[in-house]
Amino acid sequence: MPTPPAGEQDLSRRLHDVEAMLDDVQAMLDAITDYAIVKLDLAGNVARWSRGAQALHGYSADEVLGRPVSTFYTDEDRAAGLADRELATARESGRFEFEGWRVRKDGQRFRAGVVLTPIRDKAGAITSFAKVVRDLTAEYRQAETLRRQRDEIMELSTPVIQVWDKVLTLPVIGTLDSTRAARLTEGLLVKIAETEAEVVIFDISGVPTVDTYVAQHLLRTVRAAALMGTVSIMCGVRPETAQAMVRLGIDLGQLRSRRTLRQALQLALTLLTEHADAAAGDTETIGPAGTG
Repeated sequence: MPTPPAGEQDLSRRLHDVEAMLDDVQAMLDAITDYAIVKLDLAGNVARWSRGAQALHGYSADEVLGRPVSTFYTDEDRAAGLADRELATARESGRFEFEGWRVRKDGQRFRAGVVLTPIRDKAGAITSFAKVVRDLTAEYRQAETLRRQRDEIMELSTPVIQVWDKVLTLPVIGTLDSTRAARLTEGLLVKIAETEAEVVIFDISGVPTVDTYVAQHLLRTVRAAALMGTVSIMCGVRPETAQAMVRLGIDLGQLRSRRTLRQALQLALTLLTEHADAAAGDTETIGPAGTG
């Protein structure tokens, strides 16, 4: 058999080296099973599919090669054209990152962390896209559980209690930060609307210190309650708390104060009686047919 020309031998060796390199790259990609590594063509169709992608999505390479990447998207994301927007963003900015829901072959949803980057040739032209997908479902559920537990703790730490008809009490315990303070006001105003409360009692006996921030927030809450027609009473002020408020020059305005919760409840019942008497007097003045 005649020996091939030297040029053909050199070309053959180069092709062999390229094939060996591609085999090595594919072997490395298949060895990564914690991530789905997918190559997409310019139209967003699957051009290469790793074993990690098969493990994550449930499809074999034969089932997905040539199919659009939106195959693995939720119905709502597919209808919204998310796949096209991802490619456009990656094309324009050089990178696209996303966290959202994807769908496995069996229809089960999972939380995915996605990174999409364009692949360029030597001239800088985009020839394809590399997409890396990680399953974040466990982390997402853990974060949701912690968020729910935190919200439940916040609810328990700022309970609004109806102690009498049209009388609410809000025992404030511990230190107020911005998140807890906002939840305190929101929860109270919702409860006022639900119960048509006329009096709310702020029991701050469980607050270790009252600084300017805490006092200002309490006053803002009192003003918000007043706009809804509710009178506020504060009780449980410790001697050291009173001294600190005087030292800081905190003006409580028209906020009424009583030393104990019992005294605050007595004042609340007195206010309810006054309101009822005033309402009855208005009715008598108007007369049965509004003729007065």
